[in-house]
Amino acid sequence: MWNKILRFTKDRRGTLAVLFAVSLYPIMMMICAAVDLSRQSQQQARLQAALDAAALFVARLVADGKTPADLSAAARAFVLGNVNPSEMTNVTVVATMDNTNVQVRGTGQINPAMPNILSASDLTIRGVAGATWRTKKIELVLVLDNTGSMSSSGKMSALKTAAKNLIDTMAIVSNKPDAVRIGIVPFDVQVRLGTSYRNESWLTYAGTSITPSSWTGCVADRDQSHDVADTTPNTAVPATLFPARNCTNSNLTSIMPLSTDWTALKAKVDAMSPAGNTNVTIGLVWGLHMLTANQPLTTARTLVQEPDLERIIILLTDGDNTQNRWTTNGTSIDARTELACTNTKANGIRLYTIRVINGDAALLRRCASETSMYYDVRAASELVPVFQRIAAEIGQLRLTQ
Repeated sequence: MWNKILRFTKDRRGTLAVLFAVSLYPIMMMICAAVDLSRQSQQQARLQAALDAAALFVARLVADGKTPADLSAAARAFVLGNVNPSEMTNVTVVATMDNTNVQVRGTGQINPAMPNILSASDLTIRGVAGATWRTKKIELVLVLDNTGSMSSSGKMSALKTAAKNLIDTMAIVSNKPDAVRIGIVPFDVQVRLGTSYRNESWLTYAGTSITPSSWTGCVADRDQSHDVADTTPNTAVPATLFPARNCTNSNLTSIMPLSTDWTALKAKVDAMSPAGNTNVTIGLVWGLHMLTANQPLTTARTLVQEPDLERIIILLTDGDNTQNRWTTNGTSIDARTELACTNTKANGIRLYTIRVINGDAALLRRCASETSMYYDVRAASELVPVFQRIAAEIGQLRLTQ
């Protein structure tokens, strides 16, 4: 009998199955907890962006003398329009006002994958935003990657939604007809100006068989070093002129100079169609041209005219540089982009950069005016809250919290 007991205590058969059964539950718990933490983080960012935008919206009403009878109801309606009701429930919003300052606080709940891990029955997220009126005028250019890779992972669709939401937000906070103006520069290897510029003196058809009547509206990089700078074109210096080229991508959308026509701006965004290779430099430098008053584009306001003017570029791309006028060597093209970023910031322009899933993170981080103005977007669905947050930061309303 004693020998049987000893053999039983030493028997290890079936141990693995027992250990697996014992460990399965905590493993599943950890997986559920990780999923919930990811969802909580994503919805927290979405709620915060919605609160930021709501604070701008309410403060804009206050500044225009249109203070709502119920500030909280006005803010809540705005927040609900910018969150996903299938992910976030029981949203509460409270808005208060102190002189010209508005504060908006909000909470929401998301249902956990498995209750009693992170929370008994739900996960509560919170946020707070504040805004105050400011009088600065804003000129903003969206420099947007329209290359072929933007057709994948829902990136172009998400970009269109995000950009149009930003335009709507800037329209709301624009208290005067010219308080905010927005321009758009779609780019691939080229930038398309449109054939209405065919007879401009700053264009050159030299070295091509193209004529003003046969030109399809695109331009390539200028001769170096003018390709990365806002050098004023001079017919006596051919290197400063812009090389007219027929478009390698016939569907590339043309630029839209600074405008307050919100409907036309959103239609321009809707017209974007992804194709072709990537040349970030040419897109950024045309954003720079759009924000200066000298040729080739001359509608920008100057700091002499508007001492409090803020000039801003949002540069978005999803890929590495692959081609410019001279080369397909990415390192060489990156060097041109870096110089364009430096010159843009040296002109007093605030530069936001957004990397969508792919692209040179280090280059785009260095290009941004500040590290906090660089956004690394890991999924197309994150573009909407990122653009909302940027709109809140750069609008005529200054976030106070």
